[in-house]
Amino acid sequence: MTEPAGGRIVVSRTAGRPWILAVVLLVVASGFLWMALAATQESPRVAGWVFGGGFGLLGLNLVRRSVRRPVRDELVLDPAGISRVIGGVVWTVRWDELRAASVVESPRKSEGHQVVLSPARDGFESRHRSLVRIGGGDFLVAGIGLDDREAPRVREVLARHIGATVDRVVEAPVLARPPSPVRDAVPSWMPPPLEATGSVTIHVNAWNRALLRWGRLFALMVELGLGAAIEFGPRNGIRTACLVVFAVVFAGATWLEIAERQSRSRKFRVTLELSAAGIRWVSRYRRIEVAWPEIAELRTPARLVEFRPASDGFPLDRPDLHPLRQADGWYRFPRALSATAAREFDEHIREVLPGGVAWAPPTPITRGAT
Repeated sequence: MTEPAGGRIVVSRTAGRPWILAVVLLVVASGFLWMALAATQESPRVAGWVFGGGFGLLGLNLVRRSVRRPVRDELVLDPAGISRVIGGVVWTVRWDELRAASVVESPRKSEGHQVVLSPARDGFESRHRSLVRIGGGDFLVAGIGLDDREAPRVREVLARHIGATVDRVVEAPVLARPPSPVRDAVPSWMPPPLEATGSVTIHVNAWNRALLRWGRLFALMVELGLGAAIEFGPRNGIRTACLVVFAVVFAGATWLEIAERQSRSRKFRVTLELSAAGIRWVSRYRRIEVAWPEIAELRTPARLVEFRPASDGFPLDRPDLHPLRQADGWYRFPRALSATAAREFDEHIREVLPGGVAWAPPTPITRGAT
């Protein structure tokens, strides 16, 4: 956090320029290249060129990133108001538009403190649609958190301009907490809540095994037929065309086989677990857990799993899920379901869905509809 002259405070999350790492990589690359040039045997020379070239490319890439100007990611508080800057100015709020503000402490240290703004008059939301509305008519400054060093200074500036309210503490959500009472206006077809015992695990990027088997059989028959034509057919242009088609079919079948095996590998596999406790999205790089009491409605448009929070304070309770938030207030999981996974989801969702959560099944597309 920087504090230039004139009472202006900038909380910056702008990525730095990786000059130091770039220089280190280039020095290491130079050492390997020198070893390659000075070596008299073939093995050290090859190893030097390979490792030197690899480290050199990484270092040059970091040099290119360092030369380019990084995208600004800042929260600015000045005598005129408070602004959010991501590249350009995303939104600006004058102090006279606000009644108060608060710095909310999050139980998760990695998420930091959150800034909440309380508007002074009606019509605030229509002028500042980039802010996230939460319960009580307040708005959350999402996408940037304050650490323990920055929070007191920001609180002091807010108190100086508009008066900071008493800080609130957000309770950490628990995935397996008991289900909340059934909400009003629940569709009659909704099943009653189940015991938190069973669960359904769906492979999000799963392939259709039946179609894959038929595809393998089709490719094998085509390859056998083309192989016979190539081996026993006339030596003319038809044989050349058969060779080209055979190579294309073989390459396509190989690519499909590799892609299908890759989707089942530990690195690329994505799973969606549905249980009586909630929804759990797990990949190698990310884990998302949402409890049923936090969800009011569920839908799957275009095989994308989306949910509407049950409370207006959800953005404040779960700032870690802000990247999933859509413009209409719904939250969307990072990846669309494959056709096979979508069928499994529609088949099993009612087995685990509590009675207090509504689900909008995907509308079938009828021919001739306009």
